[in-house]
Amino acid sequence: MNVNWRGVFPAICTQFKADYSLDIPATLAHLDAQLAAGIHGVVMMGSVGENTTLEFAEKKELMQATVAHVKKRVPVLTGVAEYTTGQACRWAEQAAGCGADGLMVLPPMVYKSDDRETLAHFRTVAKATPLPIMVYNNPPAYKVDISPEMFAEMADEPKFACI
Repeated sequence: MNVNWRGVFPAICTQFKADYSLDIPATLAHLDAQLAAGIHGVVMMGSVGENTTLEFAEKKELMQATVAHVKKRVPVLTGVAEYTTGQACRWAEQAAGCGADGLMVLPPMVYKSDDRETLAHFRTVAKATPLPIMVYNNPPAYKVDISPEMFAEMADEPKFACI
């Protein structure tokens, strides 16, 4: 897998209209400001906010609009932060179909998984997609810490491109 992710990959905040529907033009304008500032890649739906609250169809709509707008100028990643491994696999599969260049995968939300469960989650998501994966570790926010030993254990999975 040839991944050259380097530099700054900010998570872009999804914009909404007053009725809570997606405001894709405003989101893309925000993205354009980031691109003009020189970012090297972008993460859409980067964490728990959009991932756990958007409808599946909204996620697809946002990703398709983003990929079409960026036109391969920088890699477009999407967050995978779902409540279950099954939901994470479903979004990981669909993200590839939306044109995403990669995934930023988080542990399952809400449930504090143990080491064995955390490793199984990441490996199962990797099997569900052809895309390269950034493994996201933020123990203060998600209460799951991916230890150096766990990263070493996952090192044999070629889809895990970076931390």
